[in-house]
Parts: sequence; C-alpha cells; structure tokens
Amino acid sequence: MLGDNGSGKTSLLEAVYLLATSRSFRTSNLAECCREGSSRFSLSAEVNNVARTRLAIEWGARTRRRTVNGKTLTLAEHVSALPVLAWTFAESELLTGAPSLRRRFLDRGLVVERPSALETLQSYREALQQKRRLLQQGGEEIEVWNDLLATHGAQVIALRKNYLGRLQTVFAEVLVDTESKFSGATLAYRPSPAEGVDGAGAFLTRLRRSVSTERLRRLPLLGPHRDDVVLTWRGHEIRGLASAGERKGLGLAVLAAQAKLLAEDGRTPLVLLDDADTELDRGALARAWRAFRDLPQWIASTNRPEAFETLSLDHQWRLVGGRLSPA
Repeated sequence: MLGDNGSGKTSLLEAVYLLATSRSFRTSNLAECCREGSSRFSLSAEVNNVARTRLAIEWGARTRRRTVNGKTLTLAEHVSALPVLAWTFAESELLTGAPSLRRRFLDRGLVVERPSALETLQSYREALQQKRRLLQQGGEEIEVWNDLLATHGAQVIALRKNYLGRLQTVFAEVLVDTESKFSGATLAYRPSPAEGVDGAGAFLTRLRRSVSTERLRRLPLLGPHRDDVVLTWRGHEIRGLASAGERKGLGLAVLAAQAKLLAEDGRTPLVLLDDADTELDRGALARAWRAFRDLPQWIASTNRPEAFETLSLDHQWRLVGGRLSPA
C-alpha cells in the first residue's frame, strides 16, 4: 500500500487491528480514534478465513460493542476470529526501550496464538492492581494478595516461558533463512522473580521475603509485570552492538517468527507492517521481506514505491485522502 505521509496509511491498518483485537496499537484511549469533531466511531469488515466472518466494533460515549457475525462474544472468542500481528512505530524501540515494550510485544503474540491466555493475564493484573492499591495505603493485608499473585503470576511466567521457547526455535530459522549477520542470536527470558519458573510455591516464598521492602517502598517489586526479554548474540546484548537499521531488522525477524509459529499451529495470521521499510537500506529491506515471503497474507505500507521493487505482489494499492485505489 503506497501513500504519502498523512494520507491515512496508519489509520487504515489501525482500523484492521482494532477490528480484530478491540484494541488500538497506537493508543489506549479509544476516544483518540474518533474522527475530529466526533465522539463515536464504528468499523466493520468481512473476513474470509476458514469461514466468512463479519467483525464489527461500535464505540462511543454510551456505546461499547464488539460483535462477530452479529453476536457479542468474549474477548478471547473475538480475538480468535482474525489472528493479527502488527509492526508499527510503537515497536521502533523494541530492543532498546523499556521492558514494558518487550512484554507487550511478547504477550500480543502469545494471546494471538492462545486467546485463552487473556484470562490468565487479566487475573494477574487484577490481583496486582489490588496489591498496588493496598501498598499505597500502607500495605496491610497484602499477604492475601500475594497468594493470588503467586498463583496467577506463576501461570503467566509458565505461559511466557513456553511460548518464548517455541518462538526461539522459529526465530533461529528466520535468521538463517534471511542470512542475518546475527544468526545464532537468542531470545532470553528474564522472569520476575527468577523463582517463578519453579511454580507458585517458590514464587510465594520469594514474595514473602520481600514484604517489608515492598511496604517501605509502597510498590509491588516482584512479578511478571517486571519481566523482560533480552536479545543476545555471542554472549552480549544486541542492543549495544547493532545499528538502528539492524535492530529494526531483528525486530521484524521476531515478528516474522511469531507469524510463522502461528502458521505452524494452523492459525495463519494477517500481518500488518506500517512503514516497516524506514531505516532499512536496500539489502536489509530485501532480507526483511524474505522473512515474510512464505506467509499468505500481509499488508505493508510505505511512502516509497521502490520499497516493493524486489517483491512479486498480489495486489498493490495507493491511498490518497483516505481512499484506496489500485496503484
């Protein structure tokens, strides 16, 4: 998809992502997705996957509705209708930014592969929110919430560890296939606490040793909300070794690995790539496209026609003023 800056490329991909997940990849406040001067929006699309499916989202001051074929389903069921993965400007600091960026990226892939993981993640967030509130009030009775945190937190850590282990296998294959300079790089999971990989009991023991410190600082200092994923190569973190373009290429390789892992599980995703060609020279861009070549459906946007010169495309569109036409 070709379009000048400000033509609506990101908005179009955001709309697809929002329909599939009921979330925006750009903002947590859906009011920002409304057209200027409006306080509501609605989206709908037909998906021809295993079966023809109609997705719809309505959002407004008094309306919050998502449907699949006219029925309101659980969020996990809604997410199952159209598996989608995305690379956007928000991922530009994936390898160098805060751990929260990498946790979010990891969890997006996990949830697309296993929508039921949403319930586990939400249970942990609710227990964490309650514990955080109690700590801000002095920390009384946090022991009860530590029991819940240990239970749900150990489940989150187990899900992430299992997913990342399988992702690493595919990621290694992508690096070899794309002839990456960083072949052999490893995605290393750093859970909080490290004892969490041994189950809820070990997690709880570690939490109990931290009660006084958490009360003093009035913050929950341990748990999957502090997990991190680190990309290493030859014993060193890549963030300090790679250029901006190389880091972006590696991030795209991780996304391609997520997509290929889903495809192996029989849930081929739609991949959205928003201006993925920026910061990449011609050779790096060709290698990046190669990572996605075996995937049957992906949409890439750019403002440079030459970005697609090495590709054989099924469709090429131009976006002008929010309207698509064949390029």
